[in-house]
Amino acid sequence: MVRGRRHSKRQAAQVREVEAHEQAERARRDADERSAAERLLARKWGDTRAGLDRLSTLSRDLEKLHREEEKLLHERDELVSWLRGRGQTWVALSSRTKLSRQALMKRGVIPR
Repeated sequence: MVRGRRHSKRQAAQVREVEAHEQAERARRDADERSAAERLLARKWGDTRAGLDRLSTLSRDLEKLHREEEKLLHERDELVSWLRGRGQTWVALSSRTKLSRQALMKRGVIPR
Protein backbone atom coordinates (compact mmCIF):
# COMPACT_ATOMS: atom_id res chain seq x y z
CA MET A 1 0.00 0.00 0.00
CA VAL A 2 2.81 2.41 0.86
CA ARG A 3 4.57 1.68 -2.43
CA GLY A 4 1.38 2.40 -4.35
CA ARG A 5 0.99 5.77 -2.69
CA ARG A 6 4.63 6.71 -3.36
CA HIS A 7 4.23 5.66 -6.95
CA SER A 8 1.08 7.76 -7.40
CA LYS A 9 2.77 10.75 -5.71
CA ARG A 10 5.75 10.38 -8.04
CA GLN A 11 3.46 10.19 -11.06
CA ALA A 12 1.54 13.26 -9.90
CA ALA A 13 4.81 15.16 -9.45
CA GLN A 14 5.91 14.16 -12.95
CA VAL A 15 2.59 15.32 -14.39
CA ARG A 16 2.93 18.67 -12.58
CA GLU A 17 6.49 19.01 -13.87
CA VAL A 18 5.39 18.34 -17.46
CA GLU A 19 2.50 20.80 -17.13
CA ALA A 20 4.82 23.47 -15.70
CA HIS A 21 7.24 22.90 -18.57
CA GLU A 22 4.44 23.19 -21.15
CA GLN A 23 3.13 26.35 -19.50
CA ALA A 24 6.62 27.90 -19.55
CA GLU A 25 6.96 26.99 -23.23
CA ARG A 26 3.59 28.60 -24.03
CA ALA A 27 4.61 31.74 -22.14
CA ARG A 28 7.90 31.88 -24.08
CA ARG A 29 6.09 31.49 -27.42
CA ASP A 30 3.58 34.19 -26.46
CA ALA A 31 6.40 36.54 -25.51
CA ASP A 32 8.15 35.83 -28.82
CA GLU A 33 4.94 36.55 -30.74
CA ARG A 34 4.41 39.83 -28.88
CA SER A 35 7.98 40.82 -29.53
CA ALA A 36 7.66 40.06 -33.25
CA ALA A 37 4.45 42.08 -33.43
CA GLU A 38 6.15 44.99 -31.65
CA ARG A 39 9.05 44.91 -34.13
CA LEU A 40 6.64 44.86 -37.06
CA LEU A 41 4.73 47.88 -35.75
CA ALA A 42 7.97 49.74 -35.00
CA ARG A 43 9.08 49.17 -38.60
CA LYS A 44 5.72 50.36 -39.88
CA TRP A 45 5.49 53.59 -37.86
CA GLY A 46 9.07 54.31 -36.92
CA ASP A 47 9.54 55.99 -33.59
CA THR A 48 7.00 57.16 -31.02
CA ARG A 49 6.88 60.68 -32.44
CA ALA A 50 5.99 59.39 -35.93
CA GLY A 51 3.32 57.16 -34.38
CA LEU A 52 1.77 60.11 -32.54
CA ASP A 53 1.80 62.21 -35.72
CA ARG A 54 0.09 59.40 -37.64
CA LEU A 55 -2.47 59.01 -34.84
CA SER A 56 -3.33 62.72 -35.06
CA THR A 57 -3.71 62.50 -38.83
CA LEU A 58 -5.93 59.42 -38.59
CA SER A 59 -8.12 61.06 -35.97
CA ARG A 60 -8.60 64.19 -38.08
CA ASP A 61 -9.40 62.10 -41.15
CA LEU A 62 -11.91 60.00 -39.22
CA GLU A 63 -13.65 63.10 -37.87
CA LYS A 64 -13.90 64.46 -41.40
CA LEU A 65 -15.37 61.17 -42.61
CA HIS A 66 -17.89 61.11 -39.75
CA ARG A 67 -19.09 64.61 -40.64
CA GLU A 68 -19.41 63.62 -44.31
CA GLU A 69 -21.28 60.45 -43.33
CA GLU A 70 -23.72 62.45 -41.21
CA LYS A 71 -24.41 64.79 -44.13
CA LEU A 72 -25.02 61.86 -46.48
CA LEU A 73 -27.31 60.09 -44.01
CA HIS A 74 -29.33 63.25 -43.46
CA GLU A 75 -29.68 63.76 -47.21
CA ARG A 76 -30.73 60.14 -47.68
CA ASP A 77 -33.31 60.39 -44.90
CA GLU A 78 -34.76 63.57 -46.37
CA LEU A 79 -34.88 62.00 -49.82
CA VAL A 80 -36.63 58.88 -48.50
CA SER A 81 -39.17 61.07 -46.75
CA TRP A 82 -39.74 63.15 -49.90
CA LEU A 83 -40.11 60.04 -52.07
CA ARG A 84 -42.55 58.50 -49.57
CA GLY A 85 -44.58 61.67 -49.80
CA ARG A 86 -44.68 61.22 -53.57
CA GLY A 87 -46.13 57.74 -53.28
CA GLN A 88 -43.07 55.49 -53.40
CA THR A 89 -43.47 52.25 -51.48
CA TRP A 90 -41.28 51.18 -48.59
CA VAL A 91 -40.34 48.09 -50.62
CA ALA A 92 -39.06 50.18 -53.53
CA LEU A 93 -37.10 52.46 -51.23
CA SER A 94 -35.76 49.50 -49.30
CA SER A 95 -34.43 47.84 -52.44
CA ARG A 96 -32.67 51.08 -53.47
CA THR A 97 -31.07 51.78 -50.11
CA LYS A 98 -30.28 48.17 -49.13
CA LEU A 99 -31.95 48.84 -45.78
CA SER A 100 -34.96 47.06 -44.38
CA ARG A 101 -38.34 48.76 -44.49
CA GLN A 102 -38.32 48.86 -40.70
CA ALA A 103 -34.94 50.60 -40.64
CA LEU A 104 -36.13 53.17 -43.15
CA MET A 105 -39.29 53.82 -41.15
CA LYS A 106 -37.29 54.32 -37.94
CA ARG A 107 -34.89 56.73 -39.62
CA GLY A 108 -37.67 58.51 -41.46
CA VAL A 109 -37.82 62.28 -41.38
CA ILE A 110 -41.31 63.70 -41.09
CA PRO A 111 -42.06 65.69 -44.24
CA ARG A 112 -42.82 69.37 -43.80
